[in-house]
Amino acid sequence: MSQSRYATLVRLGAVYDIVATLPFAIPVLSAWALQLFAGLDAWLGLGSHFGVLDPTSMFFINLGALAYVCWGVARLREPSVANGRLDALLRLAVVGLQMVALSQGATPILWGLAVVLLMFAVLQLRAPSVVADTPVDKRALGY
Repeated sequence: MSQSRYATLVRLGAVYDIVATLPFAIPVLSAWALQLFAGLDAWLGLGSHFGVLDPTSMFFINLGALAYVCWGVARLREPSVANGRLDALLRLAVVGLQMVALSQGATPILWGLAVVLLMFAVLQLRAPSVVADTPVDKRALGY
């Protein structure tokens, strides 16, 4: 894959992350977003338990989502190979957290999200081709 296609992949992953996590970063929308998952789980007949979250738990959901949105914006601005590789590692860590949650009875919908994250991670771990006389920026976040 070329450098430009790799940058497009990193940007596409960033847009996906922003769209998927922005509702969880905004306090008014996060309860609604969680209800969407609960409704989908019920509609699919999965029977997962979705408890009421206390304000402190909701704060940490909002905080984590806000950090993920900011990371998405950083990748939109600087879709470097280094940022793509860091993002791939983050995606693998999130999949690990999803596996822990699934082992504790979380909604099986997480399997679908894990597949998307794994696809992006695998693609971002691939090395883009380097064209002669083209400098490769190996710095994370452009620094």
